[in-house]
Amino acid sequence: MIIFKSQADLGQLPQGHPAYPVIKELIALLIDDFPVQPYNADDYGYLVLVEPGDTDRELLELDMPWTLSEIPWEGASLRQGYIYAVYLGTDDYGMGFVIPDAPWVNGELRTVLEEILD
Repeated sequence: MIIFKSQADLGQLPQGHPAYPVIKELIALLIDDFPVQPYNADDYGYLVLVEPGDTDRELLELDMPWTLSEIPWEGASLRQGYIYAVYLGTDDYGMGFVIPDAPWVNGELRTVLEEILD
């Protein structure tokens, strides 16, 4: 799991990583263009890139008592081979999860994501 709270965090991914263009676009749209600047991720939310091994564990480092399949999702859409799923904690706070549309995303998580896809 890789967390992105600012444009600088994009440096965690090599430019050749398949998720790089998706994360870059979402950072520009959701963080850089946010009407309140400077952006405070702790107040408004951030992006999370899901990696193998993240699918069945509790998300304690995100202060969430759930696994990915238990999150009360608002919705999801497909973006360049990734499922972009949104969790809204409050009217002002949300988290975007960028989940590879890959074979290892299966079982209950796959079922939940397919149910909420636009």
